[in-house]
Amino acid sequence: MKQYPFPKNRWTGAAFGLYLFAMLLLARDTLITSVKLGFYQSQFLMLALMGLLGVVFLIYNRRKLGQILTDRRLFLILALALFFVGVMVLKRDWQIMYFSMLLCLIFAVFLTFFTDISRVAKSYVVILTALSVYALIATYVLRKLGYMGIFPHPKSVTNDADMVFFDYGLCFAVDHRYWHRNFGIFREPGVYQFFLLLGLYLNIYRVRWEREGVRWIFTIALTVTMISTYSIGGFAELGLFAVFVYLDKKYYRTKLGRWALIGCIAGAVAVVIAVIVEARKPEFVYSPLYEFYDMFVRLTTASDSSVDRGSALITDLRMFLDHPLLGSKIAPVLHGTNHNTSSTLILFAITGVFGGLLHLATWVALLWKKERNVFINLLLLLIFLMSFNTQNLIADVFFWLFPCMALVERGLPVLRKKEA
Repeated sequence: MKQYPFPKNRWTGAAFGLYLFAMLLLARDTLITSVKLGFYQSQFLMLALMGLLGVVFLIYNRRKLGQILTDRRLFLILALALFFVGVMVLKRDWQIMYFSMLLCLIFAVFLTFFTDISRVAKSYVVILTALSVYALIATYVLRKLGYMGIFPHPKSVTNDADMVFFDYGLCFAVDHRYWHRNFGIFREPGVYQFFLLLGLYLNIYRVRWEREGVRWIFTIALTVTMISTYSIGGFAELGLFAVFVYLDKKYYRTKLGRWALIGCIAGAVAVVIAVIVEARKPEFVYSPLYEFYDMFVRLTTASDSSVDRGSALITDLRMFLDHPLLGSKIAPVLHGTNHNTSSTLILFAITGVFGGLLHLATWVALLWKKERNVFINLLLLLIFLMSFNTQNLIADVFFWLFPCMALVERGLPVLRKKEA
């Protein structure tokens, strides 16, 4: 696949890293977008960044405009545009969200003109890990020191759910002395876990590190952060992903791998015992271990979130079956239930079978390896389906970025081979 790259040096690499950092801060699902800058301001800034990168790319490659304008990827962009606009027009559903999703896909395709998944993934993993380490420090050190009167708390901000956060700039820590969940920069831990799982996968399978030890450092940092979200889905995905990596990398064949398995099992048992022992104390509700107990309660009882998510699945499926070809209109789908959170079924419900299958195809392109056992491939796909079907992420650029890049990188060479 032909590329039109910028000069490969430390300055362009740093510039793109800062660019991706800004894009992540301005993503739809961050608290920076919702409580600091404002939603529309953030989205206009993101559009400006996309446009700026496009202009810089065209100016730098002005002598290759003929090749760029006849590149197959432009025809792919045109096909995507025709699909989303066609769905909107045929249904007479005049919603800007169609264009929001379309821009996410176009941006991903555009990046393949001058870079690849491995380079973008490396920047993403470094940025997310740096933010995660800072979030751990802000949430579990600086916030605690503030309550002790040693370190002053920063100003507070309030989200749409009337939750109050200390604004540490690149982390938002809940202003609650005995609540321990890590939000990082995201609107809720259930969103954070998707970004962390994506980072873990990219770090282990897509980034080319010069030293294997670096990969393990990033893996540990992201894993600890995932645990600190106390997200039920995040814990389930992390456990399944650990099983996937253990089997896929065949660590069970090594002595160190077998000892690591024993250590993980022993650690899990120790945490369960510690929670049971701590639960007998009157002040248990104020303990960090209470978060593990609360997860168990939410998992085994009909909490508001579990009821909402179950209702979302039923609502989206019904909407899709009512209009399987083009999907239903966006507003009835998103507001047909309290907190519609099933990204995959939302896409089937609002774009029909073709839009839903496009979404699944992008994730298969990113995750599936033909050399791998089919059941292991399905396990990895299931893990990610779990991660983005507890939240509505369909218009977040990072929901589409790597899967769509993978579809382009894998799909275009296959088309060329068939034509040869």
